[in-house]
Amino acid sequence: MKDKKKLMPVWLLIAIDLVIIAAYVGGFYRFYYLTSRQLESSGVKTNTQDQAYLPPKSTTGTTDTAGNDTGESTVTVDTTDTTEELRTKFAAHFTDTVVSNENSYTSKDISIEVNQYTEGSGGNIVTYYVADIYVADIKCLQSGFADNTFGIGYAQDLINMDESLNAILAINGDYYGNGSQGVVIRNGEVYRKENGNSDVCVLYYDGTMKTYTAADFNTEEAIADNAYQAWSFGPRLLDDNGNSMESFTTNSHIKEENPRTAIGYYEPGHYAFVVVDGRQSGYSYGLTLTQFSKLFEKLGCKAAYNLDGGKSSEMTFNDALVNRPAGGGREVSDCIILKEVR
Repeated sequence: MKDKKKLMPVWLLIAIDLVIIAAYVGGFYRFYYLTSRQLESSGVKTNTQDQAYLPPKSTTGTTDTAGNDTGESTVTVDTTDTTEELRTKFAAHFTDTVVSNENSYTSKDISIEVNQYTEGSGGNIVTYYVADIYVADIKCLQSGFADNTFGIGYAQDLINMDESLNAILAINGDYYGNGSQGVVIRNGEVYRKENGNSDVCVLYYDGTMKTYTAADFNTEEAIADNAYQAWSFGPRLLDDNGNSMESFTTNSHIKEENPRTAIGYYEPGHYAFVVVDGRQSGYSYGLTLTQFSKLFEKLGCKAAYNLDGGKSSEMTFNDALVNRPAGGGREVSDCIILKEVR
């Protein structure tokens, strides 16, 4: 009589399957998200004149070498000197020469004041930092990529990006490098047109900033309107009337109490960078999205947009770290900065 073949226990088969699945998923994650690979920009410029910061006054079609209409457009921009208008409007905030100290910086184009606030006590204590910003030249407000490269898997400490980009002030960006979805417009160049399911924030060349739901956002319209920057993380934190919100289009874990980073908007030329510390007992527990929304309403902003948070939430000023990031912080794929351009 032949011996019966011994079969593996069911639990062992299941364990082997789980190990194989984990190895596959881990390998895919490492390849797709951690392996550095450069991506190709769409190459579209949103302001071909690169002079004034106003929506396009008119567009003219271009033709190919055979004289056929390509259907593309070249933006004709009004040459009104918006920089001089903003410099005059906010004259009380600017100085003819650079004046810099521990928590402020002023020049003829930039005004920054950074303040720390602590509210609550015990298990409700929260510490956050607000940079109140005025710019005459919108190009002083820029975005930067880790290793100066548009791609997936590139990451760098914020302080290193700050120094390499000659920034005065910097915060982490929207973590665009975490996938292939979400519009990416940086410093007037469209790197990625495809939008995902996230709310979108657009800063235009005329200094206005608007937030959109994914359903309301159209990349081509933003390009036609001279978008200067576009971030895709979210959600937006204030409604169209500048009021706080309690319902957000995002994942539940993002809504919970966390360290946070966001950009706020008052009017053209006037903005706020806000970083909230969290996950640190006795110092700061962080804020929920609802609480963060109410903070921007209290600040008086007309629009506000949530950026990457958690360990990524950092602010630097004058080449030094301002806040106390959770877990010592982490490298990020991009940043938003203030720098001199003239």
